Amino acid sequence: MKKLLGFVGVGLREIFWIVVAIAVVFGGINGFRYLGENREVVEPAVVERPITLVETAELALINAPLPIRGEGFMQPFRLADLASQVGGQVIKLHPAITNRGSFKEGEVLVHLDDSSELAALSQTQANIDGTRARLDLNEILLERTETLRVSGAASQAALDQARSQNAELSATLNSLIAAQSAAELSLERKFVKAPFDGAVLTKQIEIGSVINAGQAIAEIYTESRMEINVPVREADAALIPGLFEGASPNATVSVRFAGQRFEWGARVTRVSPTLDLRTRTLTVTVELSDIDAARATSTSALSSGTPPALINSFAKVVIEGPQPKAIYKIPSTALRGGEEIWLLEPESEGAGTLVIVPAQLVHVDGETSYVRAEELPDGARLITTALSTPQAGMQLRDVIDTNQVAANQTEASE
Repeated sequence: MKKLLGFVGVGLREIFWIVVAIAVVFGGINGFRYLGENREVVEPAVVERPITLVETAELALINAPLPIRGEGFMQPFRLADLASQVGGQVIKLHPAITNRGSFKEGEVLVHLDDSSELAALSQTQANIDGTRARLDLNEILLERTETLRVSGAASQAALDQARSQNAELSATLNSLIAAQSAAELSLERKFVKAPFDGAVLTKQIEIGSVINAGQAIAEIYTESRMEINVPVREADAALIPGLFEGASPNATVSVRFAGQRFEWGARVTRVSPTLDLRTRTLTVTVELSDIDAARATSTSALSSGTPPALINSFAKVVIEGPQPKAIYKIPSTALRGGEEIWLLEPESEGAGTLVIVPAQLVHVDGETSYVRAEELPDGARLITTALSTPQAGMQLRDVIDTNQVAANQTEASE
């Protein structure tokens, strides 16, 4: 009996759980149907992706020669040590040396003591005069002896002696004339003359000083001619018109003095035939065209007046390069991959599409590049912003136009 009751209890428990499972499944099905019948229908909507904002800059053709920039130090065209070929005591100095002023070519800058040279020259001239007098007398005696020899009144020996004395006196006169030339040259070397127009930079002697041959007397330079040696890269040198054909392209030299900038017109005068071993650059020499025509770029004048082209001034030089066609000036960062530029072609207010245009790099000037590009869209602006995945035709919006629209809307609301 107990076993029967145990089997009945187990069966009832299994039936109970089966009923519970059926109820749960039924309830779930009905709940799913209820939720499906009462669900809220969501209509599909198109999601507008935000248009990328970019910064742009104006793109304009260059109507001026390409600038070839360089820098160097102002130096005189000539800088030399003034010296004498002979030694002696200084008895007179030109005011230019005393006051470190200017002088002209051929002026006597230094006069050395020449008393011994003058005495030697006077002695030589006196000897020449005496020899000429004896030679004149001997020529008269020679003519008389030749006449007497023809008539038989004089011997051949007397005639030969007269001729010998005449030849000896002629040789002596020639020797004295040569000695006179040497004495005049020695006297001339006591005067040190200016080899060119210029000014005195420094002096090493005073009146009364005794100098030796070749000793430096003063340092002189060309005051009215200044030049700058500018190292130029090969790529930039190749752009200077006629550089290796003797041409003289124009240039501009600028120097800062007391916080202000002064400019001079200049021209290229020569180019070094060698490359620098370390920098692999060419040295181009630029000479100031008119050293007195300095132009201040500031409106405020210095109390001291316009400074001259000071020696050893650090100068910046801009040489005029070629003026090619279809050249645009852009920031170097706007040249993508070294071969293309990105443009924003406007379509509506503030919006436009990306246009990728091939560009050829012509010249690099610091952070600025000059590129050649053909057939650009009308009204297109240069994109200066970096894009992660640029694709031609993608929609873009100009930051400048967006800010302008926002400002207009703010003014309208006020």
